[in-house]
Amino acid sequence: MQKVKETQGSGELYGVMSLLLLTLIISVLLFLNIEKVKSIDLHSADIKVIDDSSVLGASIAKVVKTNQGLEFSCQLKKSHLDQPYCQLIINVQDLSKQAPFTGLDLSSYEQIGLWIQHNHPTQPGTRIELRNFNADYSLNAEEKSLKYNSLEYLEAYVSNPVWLTLNDFYIPQWWHNSHNLALTHGGTDFANIYSIVIAPSTTVAAGNYKITLERIEFKGKYVSSTTLISILIAIWSLALGYLIHRASRPKERAAEVSAQPAPAIAFGAQTDALTGALNRIGLRKCFDQLAPTDLQNLSIIFFNLDDFSDLYPKYGQQMVDKLLQQFVKQINSSCRSSDTIARWNSEEFLLVCPDTSLAQAMAVADKIRASILATAWPNDIQLSCSSGVAQMHDEDLNDLIARANKALYKAKNTGSNRTAAA
Repeated sequence: MQKVKETQGSGELYGVMSLLLLTLIISVLLFLNIEKVKSIDLHSADIKVIDDSSVLGASIAKVVKTNQGLEFSCQLKKSHLDQPYCQLIINVQDLSKQAPFTGLDLSSYEQIGLWIQHNHPTQPGTRIELRNFNADYSLNAEEKSLKYNSLEYLEAYVSNPVWLTLNDFYIPQWWHNSHNLALTHGGTDFANIYSIVIAPSTTVAAGNYKITLERIEFKGKYVSSTTLISILIAIWSLALGYLIHRASRPKERAAEVSAQPAPAIAFGAQTDALTGALNRIGLRKCFDQLAPTDLQNLSIIFFNLDDFSDLYPKYGQQMVDKLLQQFVKQINSSCRSSDTIARWNSEEFLLVCPDTSLAQAMAVADKIRASILATAWPNDIQLSCSSGVAQMHDEDLNDLIARANKALYKAKNTGSNRTAAA
């Protein structure tokens, strides 16, 4: 018995020392905040420009490699097109020749840095796209099959270099409409980037647009702070669980220490950091927790602020973030306690309404639309929203979501502040 106790005591001592050593190592890593950096070699990269002249537009795009970087000029001219365009494309992989999954894996990076000198008199918006290849939705030699991870910003509100957070990127709605991927591949994807695109914002007026792109960098961490903190919490939780278990046993059984570890702790964000609404992970869990009776009369409502794409150029990123936060709060205060709000993409929100008929869901949508219209928004901004409603039939959740999303665009196509049913 004495030998068993000595062996147990020695094992516990080693355990305490290992716990303290791991805690020290993780604390040092958190303090040092070690970063990794990936630079794009603009001089050796495959560079090209495209403009709307290929579709009988009048715009002209040019690029010249210099010692300072890439001098990109764009003459946006009005034509029969609703939206003239020109783009600077930096190919980091040849889409027609290379096998899939040979692009840049940027999934572990957090920011992209752009060293850009703007040489035009006005301060128009700039759009950046990180185009990703995935065999589940992309085709070799088809540029439009790549996923367009996009972000637009105003030069007037940023410095040079400008650092953009990859979490702020979104997928344009036209791409969602042409690739009905729903919950499976609906979000951003940076695991296999084939090309980087710089272009004027979609809201830029006709005129001369000229930039010098000097440098592109991606910055991230070898191990994220969230992962390190999660590991630290997990090992201390296991240690605390062991101590509680040991203290609760009768003294006469002190030598019969159970070798079973405490259950692992599951981590993972389930809410949108900006608005507090569920993200797609949380939405999946919400659907999993629904009872069969809830699914029989399940309804989905999509909401979208009218003219959302005009808000960024007019008011900037910070104001739009505030508007989205207030938008979600207003939906939560106007809907029923049984309803759940989730952020579907950068501008669309989805309300899950269990045990709700189509007529009841329409009433909920109209009530929320009225409250949005009556809300006092910052800076006296006038806002309204449109909504699309669908009720569960003999179908899966992806089909239900797709029908509700189509109903939303049916409402938007008939004017602002409208509700449409699928």
